[in-house]
Amino acid sequence: DSAKFAAIVGIGPNFAYGNMDKTLLMSFGVDEFSVCLQKGAGAPGYLTWGPLIPPTHKDWYSATAKVKGKHHWVTTMTNVSFMPMSAAHLENVPCMGSGCAVIIDSGTSLIAAPAMALMQLSKQIEPIMEDCSNLHKLPNLHFTIDGHAFTLPPKAYVMRITGAVMEANSIWDILFFKPRMRKLNMCMPAFMQIDMMS
Repeated sequence: DSAKFAAIVGIGPNFAYGNMDKTLLMSFGVDEFSVCLQKGAGAPGYLTWGPLIPPTHKDWYSATAKVKGKHHWVTTMTNVSFMPMSAAHLENVPCMGSGCAVIIDSGTSLIAAPAMALMQLSKQIEPIMEDCSNLHKLPNLHFTIDGHAFTLPPKAYVMRITGAVMEANSIWDILFFKPRMRKLNMCMPAFMQIDMMS
């Protein structure tokens, strides 16, 4: 807890294309792992190496997805929607039908998606109020990963940003004058645009 450096440890299935070196997972003979981050600032998180759930309970507590990628933890995702599939307008449902590739990434708490998918989802949900006043009215986000249905409540796809923002009109305000600090406490979608082929 008092170290001055935090290490970045890659736990991908392999290194870059053509590299024959063993990854960290390969070196330790690990075929399964899980990441659990608890709520609250400063709350502990856990990285579990290997299966700790008894096989008799595995179906209750976990889902298995086939990795389809060679360089990332890629699997298939379908039917992403804020409403039940029976009520959804199909043209507004990302990854409908045959699905799309999804990279499972424990290195971010944002949900990254192409601009088109984010536009489709935005048509299904009312705007998220900056003061978080409509959080209790927002719908769950539903999606399927490799045949397993998942549901995220609004608290999982809306983030609250707190802190302070410096208000300055120019660099001179910062260098020679005391800039004003404005307190920040707002909600915003935890989505990020990323337009890359996978």
